[in-house]
Amino acid sequence: MSVIDHHPDLAVAEFGQIMVMERTTLLRTLKPLLVEDLIFKTKRKGQRSHTFNLTAAGTARLKQAAPLWRAAQEAFTIEVGLTRSAELLARNLEVVKISST
Repeated sequence: MSVIDHHPDLAVAEFGQIMVMERTTLLRTLKPLLVEDLIFKTKRKGQRSHTFNLTAAGTARLKQAAPLWRAAQEAFTIEVGLTRSAELLARNLEVVKISST
């Protein structure tokens, strides 16, 4: 939801690139958010692709979740240590870079 919040009117292909997910997996992941009315999809004029945006309920849920996410990230960093946490993030970014080529 954070990606949608930061990139309004995000097309499926662009969303997949950002999330490093293929289309089918991405759409299956988004389905519960659509069902809960946290996001909505629209079609771009003259195109077949859909775009995604947050609903008001989605924006509220994201604001509610943000401090919990930060707390979880902080707890993880404390548990594994700052150096190891940074190493893991760097490795994840390497994987993303490799998958994008």
